[in-house]
Amino acid sequence: MNAHPQQAWSLRMVAPIEPGIVCTDLERMFDFYTQVLGLRFATDAEAFPEMSTRFGTGPHGFRIIRLQTPYGERIKLIQPKKTVLEQRPNPDWVFERQGITYLTFVIADVHEVTARLKDHHVDLVSPDPVPIREGITAIFVRDPEGNFLEFVEYADLAAYRPDLFKWRQFF
Repeated sequence: MNAHPQQAWSLRMVAPIEPGIVCTDLERMFDFYTQVLGLRFATDAEAFPEMSTRFGTGPHGFRIIRLQTPYGERIKLIQPKKTVLEQRPNPDWVFERQGITYLTFVIADVHEVTARLKDHHVDLVSPDPVPIREGITAIFVRDPEGNFLEFVEYADLAAYRPDLFKWRQFF
């Protein structure tokens, strides 16, 4: 795979990406993401069976709650109205799950976040943050339904994501 392929076309994104998490216990997940992680409630909506069937998401409708991070991304929590959810394998290791495996939150202080997660008895994959390499420290945890979340701190965020700092070159 070429790391720098010629790009002839690109998505014209107009907002940050919005991952969706299908839940079995929407209220518990809502409490975790708002009370423990501090995401802000944005919207709450329902889809009726006619639309969800046409859309291909399920025959019985669903409820969707959108939560917003301080940086502007939104996470969608979705609970089908009446369906049996197929349980995904719940491996011990993050990289033993195929598909979309985890969400990454790039944060200012991984130790502060870890202390908060411990205070709320969140399931930590490792007991403490791990130095990945110089200047990068991270920890994986599981949300109430077993989804992996990564919290990572970069000592030099501009080196990791220079695209976020392009405006600085003008000042």
